[in-house]
Amino acid sequence: MSRPSTSQKGEADADAAASLRESGVKTEIIDDASLVSKGTDLATAQYESITVVRKENAVNDSILFLGIVEGIVTGHTAMFPEFKTWQDQTKQILNGIKSPRVLVGVLGYTGSGKSSLINALIDEEMVVPANAMRASTSVVTEISWNDSDDPEKAFRAEIEFISETEWKEEMDVLLDDLKNATKGEDVSIKSGSEASTAFAKISAVWPGVTLSKLKGMTSQELFDQVDGVSNILDCHLEIAKPKAKPFSREINKYIDSNNKQKSSNEISYWPLVRCVRIYTKAEILRHGLVLVDLLGLGDSNTGRTQVAENYSKRLTYVWIVADIVRAIDDQVAKDLMGKSFKRQLLMDGKYDDKYVTFIMTKTDIINSEEVIESLQLREKNLKDILGREADILKDIQDGQQALARKSDKLKRIKRAMKLLSSNAESTKADNSAPRKRKDSKEDRRGDVNQPSGDSKSLDMDVPSKRLLTKKKAHNLKAVKMLGKKLTGLKLILKSIRNDIKAACTQARSRYTQEHLRMDFENGLRELKQDMSDDANGERQLGNEDEAESKHLVYQRTYSNSNTRNDRLKLMQVCHTEGLTEQLQIFCVSSKGYQRLCGRFKRDPMPNGFGTIKDTCIPKLQGYAAASTLTVRGKIADSFLTEFNLLKLSMKSWAENDSPNSLSASQTDKLNEMLEEKLETLHKVWPVPILVLVSNLVQTFSHALTVAISRIREIIMTDILPALRSCIRASTEKAEEACKKLMNADTSYQTWKAICRRFGKFNNKKNATYDWTSVFLEPFWGQLAQPWDKVFNSQMQSVHERYAGTLVRVIRVFSTDIRPLLQSMSEASASKSPIDSLAKIPYLEKRTRTAVSGSLSSAQRQAQEIHRLIEPRIQHHMRPGYEKCIQESSTGALSRMKEHLLNHIKKSNEVMYRDSSNLLNARLNKMTTNLEELLKEAHSDTSHYLREEIRNMIMWAVAKDDETRENVRKTIRKELTIQLDTLEVSLVIGASKPADRFLSVKTETKSDDDSSEDNDEDDDFSDDSDSSDNSDVGDNSDGSEEAESTSDGMEDS
Repeated sequence: MSRPSTSQKGEADADAAASLRESGVKTEIIDDASLVSKGTDLATAQYESITVVRKENAVNDSILFLGIVEGIVTGHTAMFPEFKTWQDQTKQILNGIKSPRVLVGVLGYTGSGKSSLINALIDEEMVVPANAMRASTSVVTEISWNDSDDPEKAFRAEIEFISETEWKEEMDVLLDDLKNATKGEDVSIKSGSEASTAFAKISAVWPGVTLSKLKGMTSQELFDQVDGVSNILDCHLEIAKPKAKPFSREINKYIDSNNKQKSSNEISYWPLVRCVRIYTKAEILRHGLVLVDLLGLGDSNTGRTQVAENYSKRLTYVWIVADIVRAIDDQVAKDLMGKSFKRQLLMDGKYDDKYVTFIMTKTDIINSEEVIESLQLREKNLKDILGREADILKDIQDGQQALARKSDKLKRIKRAMKLLSSNAESTKADNSAPRKRKDSKEDRRGDVNQPSGDSKSLDMDVPSKRLLTKKKAHNLKAVKMLGKKLTGLKLILKSIRNDIKAACTQARSRYTQEHLRMDFENGLRELKQDMSDDANGERQLGNEDEAESKHLVYQRTYSNSNTRNDRLKLMQVCHTEGLTEQLQIFCVSSKGYQRLCGRFKRDPMPNGFGTIKDTCIPKLQGYAAASTLTVRGKIADSFLTEFNLLKLSMKSWAENDSPNSLSASQTDKLNEMLEEKLETLHKVWPVPILVLVSNLVQTFSHALTVAISRIREIIMTDILPALRSCIRASTEKAEEACKKLMNADTSYQTWKAICRRFGKFNNKKNATYDWTSVFLEPFWGQLAQPWDKVFNSQMQSVHERYAGTLVRVIRVFSTDIRPLLQSMSEASASKSPIDSLAKIPYLEKRTRTAVSGSLSSAQRQAQEIHRLIEPRIQHHMRPGYEKCIQESSTGALSRMKEHLLNHIKKSNEVMYRDSSNLLNARLNKMTTNLEELLKEAHSDTSHYLREEIRNMIMWAVAKDDETRENVRKTIRKELTIQLDTLEVSLVIGASKPADRFLSVKTETKSDDDSSEDNDEDDDFSDDSDSSDNSDVGDNSDGSEEAESTSDGMEDS
């Protein structure tokens, strides 16, 4: 059959491939980082990026190859049944291609600059709403890559609305908040109270509704009388715009909780939105990075809360964002990562420097004097710059004094000249006055040969006037030169002060990073210490107050004599050393980056950032882009492993001629040998999961038998006893926790709001109440550590050993089967059977990948299982909350507290026992699921080996007639050309230099739309350049001349 693949180009590529093979160049697909030479000048991240990009190039070339081969073999499957196998495998490989998706959760306090940070990262002025005066984002917002090539859809968004049931449930809560408003409170004023917040949300959706109308209404009555929203509930809305600004304005109404003008009667949609998904062509999102702007705790809408919780479970990484100005004082690593959050990270196996990243924003806001005072000149670089500043200030002061002297002298000269000129004018006027004619005649006759007195005075003033004029010229020159010198010195001072601000910014960033690392590690140390104390029942008692106790955990320095033993003991228990070695902490300025990129033209150019690179946003962009490499590498590896198995089959078929026919006795002998060699793998098909044994050479079946026993033992010895302890400890401590809540200074309205939301509430004053976590803490205090040990340590060890055993079994099988394959090759005069052994390394890799997938599944299931306890606790607490809600009138707060305490006393043991039973049942179910996954990983490999060898026997027995032989030759030729073409493409792709994902911007960028801003940008550049080069030198020289000239004038 004739196809384009047989063109001259294809033949040329084939010749090139043959030449490469002859020269010894390796043309195999690069699917292992070790096969790429690592340059000594490349950083690890850049090297990893190069490796992944080359793998992805190989994937793209392989996909094109599979499409061409599909066309070659189509129509010949009846004649060559192996082609049908190829087609099935091709379909399976292509269907298995996954798009990388790396979820990065962005967490932080209100006002920390999350939205501004995201806008800077995606290189847009305003896509996600950001406001300097208030919180802007009110719904979960996801930002990912836009795969549309339509220019009219350069910016897209999907708005998902909550259901009618969810909105009615939330309305019931909000209406109850209004009912319990403080007597006399004006809820129409945004005071931050529960009632005020409820009215603001209701009136946002129904702007025409009044307080009087809301009194006594239920959510259903409100829907019946004032609807207008039922047509958008439980719907999806799509928005697409070609430009960012109109797009941002359009989505603002769905995200921004304060977008409506005071006089507007239009509906605000943000209370009805479940989540917003934004799609844009930002470079850092191209390869699967997804930024998720998450909300805080306590939203009264269950739909939005569920969305946030679902995202939290699936996050690949988490970024904790905080204002650098408050970062240290607010103890971000300690407070923002509360104990419940840290414990969840630990149980998920994510309390480490790979999962958590800190981002400190607003580095452009800095008080240099405070930083200088705090550092006390410990920074040598800053000390040197301050010394230069002092020298320049001294020079400026001296120059200003010299200028003042010269200016004063010039004034005196001008006054003298003015006086001289005035006297001359007066004398001239006197000489020209009218006299009597006779007197004039006599005077003229008498003064013909002798000058008069006035005339002599005028002649004497001429030298004085000339001298003053000369002095004036000299002093004017001196004043100008001194002024020029001062101008240059002030430019230098401006540059130095920019350097001071930059040095202070960097010094503060280093200080912040150092202490965040300490707080992060100490946070884990404290958590593990608390869990250890809970488990052992050895909490310290005595008169030592809580602050002194916590000081042992959070202290940043230890004395060499008194606390060395305590520290060593603590470190042995907690195992946190090295945790923060690679902890990434970025100190960035979104505002500085945006302004230096030419955006926000009305804002002043920030000081302290000479280039865009200094804002650290480009560094964070590179880090964000690199966070996709691991996932992308795994996807590429998985594809290439399957593809190489198929390619080797095709290559063997194309390179070997038709087989000689085997005799019946030879065929029977081969089948007998096959069954014997496959018996080993056949025995281990039904074996379950999890191997944790030390003997690496034991038989496969025995290893798996030990594994199933070991996994049961792990659960019984580590988790189940902890569960029993949890029930006892939680029952005792729940009452204490409840009494602490009762004694807290919490108002009646807030109590009601918390109970209406069944234990979780976050008000507008940023006060967070999470009573569910309070009652959950005693339970997890005992269980978190063994849970972490089993699922994040022992489980991994078991899977690794299980994978190792499978690989050894495959290798033993390949060794045992080699004589059989050699016999087949000799009997059929073909290398195809023995060539199949080249697939063994890829089978091993596929097996390890499958087992690794089982481990990931186990850890995902573990995360889901331990998250089931919180809603279970909330469910058991619900009757107590509902009873509290019924209370009103005088003494209601006291009665609510008694109801809650009585409910805890009555139900706590049942609550914790039920939670324990739930965990136990789900763990058993998880074990069964893992057993199936691991069996599948083994059985797939066994099945592949069996079918591969059976197909080889069928192929060896088959005999070609003349027609079949001719078709085989034609297809072999076409297939060989395509294989050689693929090899050329792979070699070229592997030899090309891989560019960095994001180029680092180092210069300011002007914008042609505004000449004014261009001038401002030019001025910014000129200031830093001219002040250090030409002007300064000229001023210095000129000033020295002015000094000498003026000194000479003073002497004269």
